[in-house]
Amino acid sequence: MTRAKADAEARASEAEASRNALTLAEARKDDFIALLSHELRNPLAPIDSALTAARKLATDNPAVLSALGIADRQMRILKRLVGDLLDASRIRHGKLSTRPSYGLLQDIVADAVTAMKADVKNGEHRIHVTIPPFPVTVHADAARLTQVISNLLTNAVKYTPPGGDITLSVEAPDLSIEPIHDSSPRTAVITVRDNGAGISPSLLPHVFEMFAQSASARGKAEGGLGIGLAVVKHLVAAHNGTVIVASDGEGQGTEVTVQLPIVCKSTSAPVASATRTMAPARILLVDDNADATAALGTLLELEGHEVKRAQSGPDALSIVESFTPDVALIDITMPGMDGIELAQLLRLRAQCSLTKLVALSGSTDAPGRPQIDERIFDCHLIKPLSLDDLADVMRSWRRGRRKVSMGTASFPGSANSADSLVTKIWHRRWDATRHRKDWHRS
Repeated sequence: MTRAKADAEARASEAEASRNALTLAEARKDDFIALLSHELRNPLAPIDSALTAARKLATDNPAVLSALGIADRQMRILKRLVGDLLDASRIRHGKLSTRPSYGLLQDIVADAVTAMKADVKNGEHRIHVTIPPFPVTVHADAARLTQVISNLLTNAVKYTPPGGDITLSVEAPDLSIEPIHDSSPRTAVITVRDNGAGISPSLLPHVFEMFAQSASARGKAEGGLGIGLAVVKHLVAAHNGTVIVASDGEGQGTEVTVQLPIVCKSTSAPVASATRTMAPARILLVDDNADATAALGTLLELEGHEVKRAQSGPDALSIVESFTPDVALIDITMPGMDGIELAQLLRLRAQCSLTKLVALSGSTDAPGRPQIDERIFDCHLIKPLSLDDLADVMRSWRRGRRKVSMGTASFPGSANSADSLVTKIWHRRWDATRHRKDWHRS
């Protein structure tokens, strides 16, 4: 009896050790994925900036334009893959969050279709979009809903052969004129259909699982990680919506239906800006990656900004002795003096008292990365930097809002009393000095 008990205890100990080893291996894998996606963004940033600058300088030479088109398409694929990796890690850790605000569903759809325009054209597809003629307002994270629709369109493009048809339709009640009863549906239905490869009955129950992919030849040729629909399901659920995938089988096309709640608050919907350009500003770029500062600096100069470049914190401190920037874009993971230490020192410089400090990073989730303090930085942007995001941030400052977060990064939603006091001080300083430069004016 004693020996049997000892054997049972040994087996239980071995089983516990195996579970612990498996848990540790899973944690290390997740950390590796998060770190990999972060590190991949660093070389992608200067490539993206250089391509954008090259497009602005492109001639009418068909060979040059063709080469730029190829590079641009592959760049979009790389960014999508890196984003998928990062989102997979966030889903596993419960960190894929949303930041809802009121907006027009039509604007979100338009952004998603615009983002996919080049892929649709390259695949020789026909895309048909139908949206209501009246405003449809949602309380949602516009960037994340754009990602949902873009992911669905990406799959449609991926699994539909050249010349195929893709339909995107939005149906919703007009809450401004229809009587609103408790039983009335207050949902928008977004449907994406294609006449492509379809989904086999055996795979259909698993389409929302991480890394699940169709075995079709076209899908394999187009590549991908099989993460897109898993992210879609998570984000739709985060918006209190539902998503259903239907297909009559292989070769029969696919239909994805998303239902989202809408609100009767059309007066609060933002008005889309006709352009997303920035008035000229004095910008300091700080990044130990020389290619990153060179490429992004050239792109900003083409936009009409005055740009100074620094490859380290000490270099940046030397530059501001004779150059007063309106905006400083600072990489937070530089060796030696990192971006957070540099920002703290810039805050103490009288000549930088009005400078807006923007933290740049590959992500906020990579293990071992410093945490960004919203009391030091005015904004956090994700690499590769989007000029549209930067333009939005600068416009928000012109409107008097200090704290801004773009991409997938965010500052904490709540603040303690000390944080609130700092924010109030910054608001007063900004209100008193918003006339300083042309780009500060509304």
